[in-house]
Amino acid sequence: MKKAELVFIPTPGVSHLVSTVEVAKQLVDRDERLSITFLIMKLRSDPKVDRFIDSVSTACNRIRFIHLSKLEPDPNHPNNSFISLIESQRPNVKEEASRLVSRSESSPGSPTLAGFVLDMFCTSMIDVANEYGAPSYIFLTSSAASLGLQFYVQALHDEQKVDPTEFKGSDTELVMPCLANPHPAKLLPSAMLNKEWLPILINPSRRFRETKGIMVNTYEELESHAINSFSNCNTPPVYPVGPMLNLNRDGDRDVKSDKLFYFIASIVLF
Repeated sequence: MKKAELVFIPTPGVSHLVSTVEVAKQLVDRDERLSITFLIMKLRSDPKVDRFIDSVSTACNRIRFIHLSKLEPDPNHPNNSFISLIESQRPNVKEEASRLVSRSESSPGSPTLAGFVLDMFCTSMIDVANEYGAPSYIFLTSSAASLGLQFYVQALHDEQKVDPTEFKGSDTELVMPCLANPHPAKLLPSAMLNKEWLPILINPSRRFRETKGIMVNTYEELESHAINSFSNCNTPPVYPVGPMLNLNRDGDRDVKSDKLFYFIASIVLF
């Protein structure tokens, strides 16, 4: 029986980690061939993260957590030490991936590296995945509409050469495939209207397009228009796999979306 292992890399902090772990639980529950390794980055000591990881490790033996060595952000990195911290972890991620590949090659029956599942701010790790010939996927903790908005603004900037920051205070209305109605440009998220922060949102969107698929923490009944919009544009497959909520105290988990099955098939079978 072919075994496969996914490497999940969440954004530092408990907020994105909880829903990312929930999707990992659903994946391993649906296919016994699959195991998952989380590579955990920390900005600082966080007892909430530690307690949460301890509880998951106890409950599921096919999900493991590796804490990466703490590194200091590059003080010369423009804009954001948070992004700098993530990028500085690439050598550590590469080292852990190398160990996984070596174990697979030296131990018959060990799982093979099937791919990387990355948080939206961890797209620099696509380069590590490419070095090992492994596919990359995104798990987006927000909505399908927000994903469509990111793709729209990135294409507007890169392909139509429009500077979104010039929409500040403008009466222009934008027609986006992901939204049913025109959207006032001046009501774009404030970061998209800020020259300093705009690149931090646009750069990940560019790299999303390099991945094999995007899982979104939403469901079709909630965002049917936004989800259907991706079938008409040049993006990777979008899998609505939500809602991923940690509400069950007794360990009984259920997800209605069949998209998880398609996602697993794309990893294990192809």
